[in-house]
Amino acid sequence: MNGREYKTSQKAAVLDFMRLNRDGQYSVNDIVENVASEGVGKSTVYRLVSRLAEEGALRRFTSDDGHSAVYQYVGDHRECDGHFHLKCTGCGKLVHLDCERMAELAKHIGASHSFSIDMKKTVLYGTCAACAEH
Repeated sequence: MNGREYKTSQKAAVLDFMRLNRDGQYSVNDIVENVASEGVGKSTVYRLVSRLAEEGALRRFTSDDGHSAVYQYVGDHRECDGHFHLKCTGCGKLVHLDCERMAELAKHIGASHSFSIDMKKTVLYGTCAACAEH
């Protein structure tokens, strides 16, 4: 096996983990813990998540502590510029909120308050239905 195939398998391991856990956001350490058994080290994960974010396969968010980054698989939501996000403070699930009313709210804020919202970075925090039941 050449180096290129090895790197491809490492990339596949990271992407597989992220795809299987598409509703969550994960730090580099979280990803390392879940792909270490496949021979993927921390420095490789750092390089891969940066590259995958540049390619659009992963989206980078600021973690809840505001000091580090977390990543989420993008899947069918490559264009996050046009919608808000909901994040559960219980389980960490992130929901892409494609809702016409939220788009109307963003337009209202722009027109009435002279403020342009960066929807790609806008996250509303709360509790999902599953966590509310517990």
